[in-house]
Amino acid sequence: MSRRTQSVVLVGGWIFSIALFVFMYVTYYGTKLSYSQKFPGMPFYGAMTWWFFFTIPVIGFTWGYFNDLKNRG
Repeated sequence: MSRRTQSVVLVGGWIFSIALFVFMYVTYYGTKLSYSQKFPGMPFYGAMTWWFFFTIPVIGFTWGYFNDLKNRG
């Protein structure tokens, strides 16, 4: 994958991750949906867990991207 493609994927991944976090915060934090027993029935901390599972690969990709930049000199 070229450096330009990696940069676009990295920025896109972070933008999506931030947008997902904002959506989750607005949707779940302190709302009726946060305490619902029906679908999705997921309190804020449960939604945050799913967000973090998406964000872990983005963090790893970022780490590798910057390590490659450092090693290239």
